[in-house]
Amino acid sequence: MGLKMIVRQFIWMLGILSCFILGWIVYVIVPNQVLDTPPRGEETPPPDFGLVKTGQKIYGANGCAGCHTQVVRPANMGSDIARGWGSRRTLPVDYYHERNPFLGIVRMGSDLSNVGTRRKDPHWFYILLYNPDKIFPGTIMPPYRYLFRKVRAEGKRNPEALPQELTPGVPSELQVLPSPEAIALVAYLLSLDRTYPIETRAKNHE
Repeated sequence: MGLKMIVRQFIWMLGILSCFILGWIVYVIVPNQVLDTPPRGEETPPPDFGLVKTGQKIYGANGCAGCHTQVVRPANMGSDIARGWGSRRTLPVDYYHERNPFLGIVRMGSDLSNVGTRRKDPHWFYILLYNPDKIFPGTIMPPYRYLFRKVRAEGKRNPEALPQELTPGVPSELQVLPSPEAIALVAYLLSLDRTYPIETRAKNHE
């Protein structure tokens, strides 16, 4: 009787151990091999550093991911590619250098995965941040005017200052300039370009 109980307990513990090992393989080892395989050569996405890295933190701190995604869906799952939001679908390797990728929560605005390829003028982004309605009339995007500062204009206006006609209510002797935070945020947005070649991986994921 005692031996049978020991055998049963051994089999029971062996079953638990087997389930644990199987779960570890399915949920840790396999995804690590499939999703976290280090990219090679030109497949490596450019790393973020300096001003861009700072801008990424400001992007997160201001809740931009609450309305904008950074995921281009494949052609058979949406119209992202047809809209020009990307030339290919987003793949796991695109977030290789990002510790906390901003996939997004709800897509209330356009996808920003490749916004740096669509808009290259930083002043366009500054106007969008200060007065979104001037870029997209009727938009529900809130203004981020706290990312700008008002400076007294002495002599020639600063070329970085927003046009006076876009800053209603601001006295003519003042000029609106982007703060260091706004400059970093725009640098991050301009860096968003996931069009580097990953042809081999793309074929394997289609």
